[in-house]
Amino acid sequence: MQGEHLGEENLNLPPLQRVGVTELSLMGIVWGGFGYNAMVQTPDGKGYTVRAGTRIGPNNGVVSAITDNSVIVQERFTDVYGKQQVREYIKRLHEKESSE
Repeated sequence: MQGEHLGEENLNLPPLQRVGVTELSLMGIVWGGFGYNAMVQTPDGKGYTVRAGTRIGPNNGVVSAITDNSVIVQERFTDVYGKQQVREYIKRLHEKESSE
């Protein structure tokens, strides 16, 4: 029966596609001969290298760009009116800390 074991499909995804974009931490960005690469960390402490085109998150997010201080991930989705929309997440290398 389909749907009998919820989450089974999720186990077949690569590690970066099992974790939501907002759960990732941006650890570093490196410039190389092929452009920028970034190191992200999952909540379990494991690090992964990403570049433009890398798929991230369970909602088919894709790294659209990497700058000298941020990674931009776009997720395409269909809204309630049936229109294609793009949700953009920007992970910054040095998030602003709130001062108390």
